[in-house]
Amino acid sequence: MHIRFYRPEDDPVLMDLERQSPRGLPEPFVHYRRRFIDRAALFPDHRLLVAEHDGAIAGTAAVIVKRTRIGGEPLSLGYVFDVRAAPALRRRGIGQSLLAAIDEVLIARGVDGVYAHIVASNMPSLKLFAKLGYQTLRPIVLLVFQPLPASDVPRWTPRLTVDPAAGQDRIAAVHGARDLYVPDVAARVKDFGFERWSVDLGDGGLAGMSLFDQGGVFQQWPADLPFLSEQEMQQHDQKSLRLFDEVGSDNAALLRSVFDALRDRAARGNVSNLTLLVDPMDRAPAFFFAEAARQMDYWMVFKPLRPGWTPAWQDGPIYLDAREL
Repeated sequence: MHIRFYRPEDDPVLMDLERQSPRGLPEPFVHYRRRFIDRAALFPDHRLLVAEHDGAIAGTAAVIVKRTRIGGEPLSLGYVFDVRAAPALRRRGIGQSLLAAIDEVLIARGVDGVYAHIVASNMPSLKLFAKLGYQTLRPIVLLVFQPLPASDVPRWTPRLTVDPAAGQDRIAAVHGARDLYVPDVAARVKDFGFERWSVDLGDGGLAGMSLFDQGGVFQQWPADLPFLSEQEMQQHDQKSLRLFDEVGSDNAALLRSVFDALRDRAARGNVSNLTLLVDPMDRAPAFFFAEAARQMDYWMVFKPLRPGWTPAWQDGPIYLDAREL
């Protein structure tokens, strides 16, 4: 088996491989994208590996590297995703070889550890990562909301900005001390319909949420439906808004006003859904869970790469990077 880095001409085969790799029971899905590398390209430091068997593409895996912190210690971490293996060649060690190659790339660069998020029902992937030394760390929840017209006139009207630097001091005050915090998410998604909505009552409190159109990067597509052509996908295209960097969880009424305003606006636009990543250890307002149309459960798995190093995770929620799922 030969493992190499991605080339643009690989895209048609990689997208066919994606089509053959559904996940997420009970409603399996796949990701449609214009280029297979589009998810990885949301991060400035990314690599996409391709495995070849007898000269044909047999699998792929992506990894990004980010500077962040665990327990206050600055370090570098890899994040692994888009691991795929051709169904006809499974059980031949393709996924294992790709993940081992990623380890080699990361270790050569002095990266401290590596992690991934795996759909909780994907037992083959969980077993594969466990076999390679990853430990199951914590659950992560993806909440999915439907656009909904506001039933009442909002008590507070959120203010809109498209400046990715807006509100970063308040966001850092809430999220900055968490493990895995990175400050550059808004800046990296600014070209995908980034918006920040907030209500600032001065001494009366502040609440805000950011969003970007994840549908501009990829579309989650039912596994039992064939892909449309690229032109048909563009015509079909609906926005899928990923919410992130929420501020105001200690003032649920104020945050609710921002959330309701976003759903109302989505109901009047070409939006299929809104999604939010939640760490169950977070003090997220109850309405997030009560209003969700459905949720998908993931496991975060982690492996140290630095010899002799054990991460000193803090008690409490981690920062969830809105680009990662």
